Amino acid sequence: MIAPALFSGVVKQVLSGDSIVIRDRPVDGPPPERTIVLSNISCGRVARRPTPNNPSGGIEDPFAWQAREFVRSRLVGKEVCYTVDTELPTGRKYGCVYLGKSTAGENIARSLVEAGLAEVRRLNAALAEKNPQYQELLAAEEAAKSTGRGKWSPEPTGAVREVIWNIEDPRAFIDAHKGQRIPGVVEYVRDGSSLQVTLLPGPSTPPHLYYNVMLSLSGIKAPTIRFEDGKQVAEPFGLDAQFFVESRLLQREVVILFESCNNQTFIGSVLHPNGNIAEVLVREGLAKCVEWNLNLVSVPGASDVYRAAERMAKEKRLRLWRDYQPPMVQMETPEVRDPNRLAPGTTFVGNVVEVGNGDNISIKCSDGIVRRFFLSSIRLPRPSVPSKDEEESSTAQRTRYRPLYDVPYMFEAREQLRAFVGKSVTAQVDYIQPKTATTVDERVCCTVRCGSTNISESLVSKGLATVIRYRNANDARSSAYSDLLNAEEQAQTKGLGLHSKSDPPVHRVADLTGNLAKSRQFLPFLKRTPRFNAVVEFVVHASRMRVFLPSETCLVTLLLSGIQCPRRGRPKPDGTDEPDMPFSIEGYNLVRELCMQRNVEVTIETIDRVGNFVGWMFVDAPPNESSETDAPKSTGKKKKKAIEAAISKTKANLSVLLVSRGLATVHHAPATEASPYYHDLVRAEDAAKAGRIGLWSSEEFVKQWEAELNSFTDSANADGADDGRILSGVSGYLDDLSALSLNGHSDDQMDEHATNKIKWKPAQITGVSNPGAGSEGLRFFAQHSADSGTIVQISHSLNAKQSPPPLPGYQPKKGELCAACFSVDNCWYRARVVRCSPKSITVMFIDFGNEETVDLADAAFRLSPLPPGPLVNIPPQAHEYRLAFIQLPPDSTDRAFAERAFAEHVENKEVLLADQFGAVPCANETMKPVPGVALKIPNTAAAGGSSVSASAWIDVAQRLLEEGLVCVEPMRPDLLKQVSRATLSGYLEAQAKAKKERKNVWRYGDFRVDLGA
Repeated sequence: MIAPALFSGVVKQVLSGDSIVIRDRPVDGPPPERTIVLSNISCGRVARRPTPNNPSGGIEDPFAWQAREFVRSRLVGKEVCYTVDTELPTGRKYGCVYLGKSTAGENIARSLVEAGLAEVRRLNAALAEKNPQYQELLAAEEAAKSTGRGKWSPEPTGAVREVIWNIEDPRAFIDAHKGQRIPGVVEYVRDGSSLQVTLLPGPSTPPHLYYNVMLSLSGIKAPTIRFEDGKQVAEPFGLDAQFFVESRLLQREVVILFESCNNQTFIGSVLHPNGNIAEVLVREGLAKCVEWNLNLVSVPGASDVYRAAERMAKEKRLRLWRDYQPPMVQMETPEVRDPNRLAPGTTFVGNVVEVGNGDNISIKCSDGIVRRFFLSSIRLPRPSVPSKDEEESSTAQRTRYRPLYDVPYMFEAREQLRAFVGKSVTAQVDYIQPKTATTVDERVCCTVRCGSTNISESLVSKGLATVIRYRNANDARSSAYSDLLNAEEQAQTKGLGLHSKSDPPVHRVADLTGNLAKSRQFLPFLKRTPRFNAVVEFVVHASRMRVFLPSETCLVTLLLSGIQCPRRGRPKPDGTDEPDMPFSIEGYNLVRELCMQRNVEVTIETIDRVGNFVGWMFVDAPPNESSETDAPKSTGKKKKKAIEAAISKTKANLSVLLVSRGLATVHHAPATEASPYYHDLVRAEDAAKAGRIGLWSSEEFVKQWEAELNSFTDSANADGADDGRILSGVSGYLDDLSALSLNGHSDDQMDEHATNKIKWKPAQITGVSNPGAGSEGLRFFAQHSADSGTIVQISHSLNAKQSPPPLPGYQPKKGELCAACFSVDNCWYRARVVRCSPKSITVMFIDFGNEETVDLADAAFRLSPLPPGPLVNIPPQAHEYRLAFIQLPPDSTDRAFAERAFAEHVENKEVLLADQFGAVPCANETMKPVPGVALKIPNTAAAGGSSVSASAWIDVAQRLLEEGLVCVEPMRPDLLKQVSRATLSGYLEAQAKAKKERKNVWRYGDFRVDLGA
């Protein structure tokens, strides 16, 4: 009989007790390998990691793991010789494996049988007699049975393992084992720096419990290997790095140091008696150091060793560094050097003057320049798209969309940053992010510290921001990136902020800015409280600012009472720019420095005719500045008031402060003179005049001021609000309507650019409608300024004495015109019944456009028939229009964004309105059609432009088209004849530009093709 051929190789891996992977010696790369199944024996099946096709991973047979470990401990990494007895058509090879270079070495199959870890397969009796090796195996099996070895033992305890393939809480596992040296066996090498490891039971672990984890080496990154369409795709030197690790660690016993985790992938160090594999990989040029990850390495001094090994590989230009070129140091001459260049590594020291919505900070640096920095490597909470139910539940009068309050956890992130306003910080530039399609300028990204506190880390640790995950290991990132990752892991463990499983906090903020109706509703409640804690969100100029009242959850525009301040420049209706008044910038800078995003106190007194609140503000007194006037000393029962006065001692009245600096003058009106702060204002003004400070340093201003003071009469404005007179209830508001004008624009004003003599009329938009099902256009309610006298007459007629008298038992029907008492001011207005139910009646105030629901029990006192006379015949003064030539997109999300943008454009603005066509349906809408009009708003950007000819007014429809939020509606031929050629051309050009740039609704191309348009 011819002896079978003898082969030799090195054992790479043991799959099971009877299945061995043997490789040849490497020559210019990873060598070929083959799998040998031991002939005539069976050792059982070892459990494998679950896969999508095999979720359970298979059940492990008794003593299968012990058999695999028996062979692994003897053969892995050692030279063996083997014969191939049989090769099946499937490619599987059966044979015998001997330890050493000849068959005289240990026969692995016989050793397994002798240890009781394998069973002998039964062959045909004739074949068995002719095979002496088979007879030896049978004899060895009988000996194992007789002595009770292995699986033949009468008490096979701990035979089957319990393997944990996926750890439910990786962070808790890390915390429990961090710093411990855990023994393990490397089962699989995905690439040079990613290993699959089986953790062996320790002293405190049950002997049958094993963990199988995926581990990434900390501090380094090897070339990756991935599979695409079933084929292996490796980066340069990826296979070399994989073989390098396989030949040294695969199925070797190692020590694991866990350091961090990312989902189900653990990060740590792997130690072998022969050294640290990460260091060797870097030294051989098969891996690179990852700076942001080096801080995770827990082996003492290992990070410095890694860097030194990488420098050595670079110098030798090994493998990954074969094309390495040392960076050229470019010397800058003093003439070329730019001192203001924000290069990475540059450090700035200064005070925080303003914070953005959670991701940026403005710092006044030591050189006096205010710079804006973005926090490195973190991402803020993102806005969520409103669901259909949320859209349907929104009110008919849509409010302005404010991300600060509407995006979950953005307000909390901003408040966390706001705590650093006014404090000294250090900003270190990490990288410069180039400008993109969504950013205007490049972003300077920094790590900002206040003392020892990393501001970014404080946000992440509270779950108010997340850490950006970079695809490329070489991408620039925060210098404290590892600290950010650790902070995020802790926040995830504690379930804080964005990582919480509970619903996020909801901030229902009432935006009262420019909304007269809502301001009137809130005024009685705000006047009851002597002082509110508030936050200044924005400073318009010295006496006008936007303020958030946390206790009332409302946002208001506040005008400082009792003073007049010089105005900053603004665009005029004729297209020219109004220059800054003297000392207006100084006043603006002072107020911004003292108030911007600071905690202040405010007292509300009244509102003006456009819904701005008028009151006093108290701020932290600046250095060397006296606080507000002391409250009168009190004893006995007045002790509580004395304590309150002492608490507020550190607060300064901002109006008094501005007057004392010569940046404002006292407005000598009756309301001011009745104020408790009037004498403080007068004393401050006298001191400023005596010291010729600010405005009083100008002789021309002093003469003008004295002339105006001499001509002042009691019929002058009642308060010093710079936006108009005060409002003391509904009657004052209606009286002021008759005098309303928009910067001198009359009803007969003509559009000089139109070819068909469009007449523009000043108007006030009372609300933006929420279109129901079947609507395709942007609808809104507006009052014409020319109708203000009629509105006054209607109100006087309804509210004269007690007319209309209550009529017991009166229940109007749907569609009936009646008089209704508004619940906020208890005044009567004309209304029409729009809905009736068994418990309530809903009416719409036809002169304002808002709705209110009246309980049926109160209907007899709040609803009444209109008195006979002209009130029945006067048409409604609130007109519903739609924006002409504009159609909303079909997608509900895009419609919501378009409606929000439209509301932001027209709210709190001077508006010009022009009729375009009558009540014509927009596209295919099924709702009752309303007239189409054009709208114009002031061009605030023209104030900062250099062109004198810049248009002072912006066409709202054209602006929405330019932003890609809406599209031009398909128009009938008869309507086209009524349209200005220039207007239509401008609309189509704006739409074409937005479509070309794929803005918003055009981001996926022309959506109208799918609609058949």
